[in-house]
Amino acid sequence: MKKIKVKTALVSVSDKTDLDKLADYFFENEVEVISSGGTFKALKKINAKLKLIEVASYTSFNEILDGRIKTLHPLIHAGILADKSNANHKRQLNDLKINHIDLVVVNLYPFENTVKKNSDESICIENIDIGGPSLVRGAAKNYRSVAVITTPKYYEEFINEAEKNNNYISFKLRKKLASEAFKHTAYYDGVIANWFDKKNRIYQSNKNVLPLKKIHNLRYGENPHQKAAIFSLGNSSIKKIAGKELSFNNINDLEVAFELADNFKKSSCVIVKHGNPCGVALDDQQKKAYKKALACDRVSAFGGIVAFNKVVDGETANEVLKIFTEVIVAPRFSSKAIKIFSKKKNLILIEYKNKKPLNKLLIKSTKNFLLIQDKDLKNVEKNELKFFNKKPNKNLIDDMLFAFTVSKFINSNAIVISKGLATVGIGIGQTNRIDSAKQAIKRKKTNFGNVEAVLASDGFFPFPDIVKICSKNKIKAIIQPGGSLNDNSVIKEAKKQNINLVFTGIRHFKH
Repeated sequence: MKKIKVKTALVSVSDKTDLDKLADYFFENEVEVISSGGTFKALKKINAKLKLIEVASYTSFNEILDGRIKTLHPLIHAGILADKSNANHKRQLNDLKINHIDLVVVNLYPFENTVKKNSDESICIENIDIGGPSLVRGAAKNYRSVAVITTPKYYEEFINEAEKNNNYISFKLRKKLASEAFKHTAYYDGVIANWFDKKNRIYQSNKNVLPLKKIHNLRYGENPHQKAAIFSLGNSSIKKIAGKELSFNNINDLEVAFELADNFKKSSCVIVKHGNPCGVALDDQQKKAYKKALACDRVSAFGGIVAFNKVVDGETANEVLKIFTEVIVAPRFSSKAIKIFSKKKNLILIEYKNKKPLNKLLIKSTKNFLLIQDKDLKNVEKNELKFFNKKPNKNLIDDMLFAFTVSKFINSNAIVISKGLATVGIGIGQTNRIDSAKQAIKRKKTNFGNVEAVLASDGFFPFPDIVKICSKNKIKAIIQPGGSLNDNSVIKEAKKQNINLVFTGIRHFKH
């Protein structure tokens, strides 16, 4: 395929980053530039000697409808869409005295940023670009004859090629830029479509879009032989303030850790390893919350992720440094804590600002399918509980609700045993609930002896067998969803064993 020489360009950009570089390129290569509005003024200010013409002068048609109609004109679109290798197209352009447009530089109205500012709906609507996407798509479709640039990211590559080739642009680069242009407009339309569908009911429509913006490539995925990248999907801000680069596994774990920590109002600490909490605790003193969380499973905590829901203080920092930890996540770190943590060069510190979620979807992929569901954002309240036997006291209820909240973040089958708002035993991901219960009880007895505690289950008990196990291991209260065909026999066994039983009516499976 032939290279094309850039003689005429159409430029309309809301993002004016590095526009001076383009202006220099246009001036040096005597490119005629068609432009309008803020872009025209910016280019003229950069270099008044540019061969610059306003769109309205070029088309002999002034802007109308408050600027909604500017570039939607046959003189513009014919110049972009004409196939230079088609004799009939050439003849028509000559007859109509229309010039070819060789380069289109357009980025779109800042709709996404406008939405992020919580702007009024009318302002958001006005920031839906119509002419821009039409120009971009036309130029990208006709990449055999036109080059299109949609982001300042590609200015340098384009200019370098032009400088090396006497202002000729290769077919290879034009095709690459066309591909990026279609991704650009697809993402833009995806953001708009999801804004209209504010409730994120993406699974209710037959055709959907999922706009993904890459943040950066990762070193690798779960294992070194897997390539990976991280994309933005929500609106929470994550800032690394110290340490080495985050890995795929780090990011997965820190999201779980901080989301769980942020479920509580009292000072919380969550320790996560391989996607599962291995210790969770609440306390008025942050240092104590950490020590209680660590006590649940010191072995698993080694090399784990630690999350706090409050500003990390110096006392806590000194305590955390006593064991190898890979990542610490919190809303903020005190200056004293940062100074203490700086003793460990590779320790990663992440400040996480958990905003009200724009994205309320959980997305998983299989070999053949993309599974999309609502995120499990349900937290059970006291007034939703159904009590059997005698009603537990306030402390027991608080402990049960704490344990049940933790169970939501643990791979099913999940069993959480807690005492004093701290986990003392966790059973994770077993293929039957009995094994998860036995695992949690064994951990409790190993680390704390046979202390009295409460037990939470993310799913119902299909049989009374776990109640019998609990009765032998000082479990004095059980919280579970209920809903089994055998609920009555489970209730009967709990009464027989004098165990407080609470049903939530909510299941928290996590796979």
